[in-house]
Amino acid sequence: MKKISLIIGITVILLAVASIGLFWMDNENNSVTGQVTAKALENVNIGYREHLLYLPAYVAEAEGFFVEEGLDAKLIPFQSTNQLVEAVINGNLDAGVGGVNVLIPMIIETKTPGLLKIFSQGMLSKDFDALIVGIDSGIENIQDLEGKTISSFPGSTGVRWMNIMLEKEGLTGKVDIIQTNPSEQINVLASGSADAVFVMEPLVSLAEAKGIGIVLVDSPIGNYFMEDMLWETSVMSTKFIDDNPETAQKIINAVNKAIDFINSNHDEAREYYSEFTPADDELESRLPVCKYFRSDKIDSDKVQELADKLYAEEFLSESVEVEGLLI
Repeated sequence: MKKISLIIGITVILLAVASIGLFWMDNENNSVTGQVTAKALENVNIGYREHLLYLPAYVAEAEGFFVEEGLDAKLIPFQSTNQLVEAVINGNLDAGVGGVNVLIPMIIETKTPGLLKIFSQGMLSKDFDALIVGIDSGIENIQDLEGKTISSFPGSTGVRWMNIMLEKEGLTGKVDIIQTNPSEQINVLASGSADAVFVMEPLVSLAEAKGIGIVLVDSPIGNYFMEDMLWETSVMSTKFIDDNPETAQKIINAVNKAIDFINSNHDEAREYYSEFTPADDELESRLPVCKYFRSDKIDSDKVQELADKLYAEEFLSESVEVEGLLI
């Protein structure tokens, strides 16, 4: 009987030891698996700018869509779109996501065909841009701008939008246009260094919320050029796509998921504005959300229509066949 009890006791001890061993092995395996998973994520560099139109980049990161595709995405902010696109071309960025204005890849296509590919688009509605003036400026209509100064965001595109507006209002040559970094535009208006500023959201809402400015012209782009144009894009270089086809497809997949999320969850997507733009939590509820188009939903006819208009208005020095630009 004692012998049987001894055998049972030894068996219990062995089972306990085995259980402990299995427990630690399981934990170690989980740890190792976690390490392998982390190591398996492929590093990619994604460029964006800190304004609303780059929302797909931030949503893809914050909602884990890059990770779902096996990517460890590093989001890198840029002060100008030109610098961002240059980084894509020279290989310092793998993609620019969400808000690259379509004019830049179109211009590049006229000079070096096939260098870039567009893999998403966004529709710029009339909710995103405005010409604002100081709240006590006394400027009540656009004709009051004669002899005054407008601040536009940097780059020839913003200046061209203003010149189109002024030309159609009979004010060509009667208003000075200066260029100011977006981070300083509201300060320029508040200080009186400019009488009006041409800005994109969230700066429109920010100026109103702070009691600094009011809207004089709602959407100069939509009212004087084209309403609901397909202005925002995501871009990759053709070289990157050719050299890394699987990685390129993973980036496209992640951005497509982000676009699906944004288009069906405006309120949730809007909550990310305060995390990567100057908008705070209180302001973001007032801000618009762009409609985006996945890589497989881009309307090439509408993109061509825009390209033709940009050429007619001399934004482009040559006409562009957009089929070569679309992925």
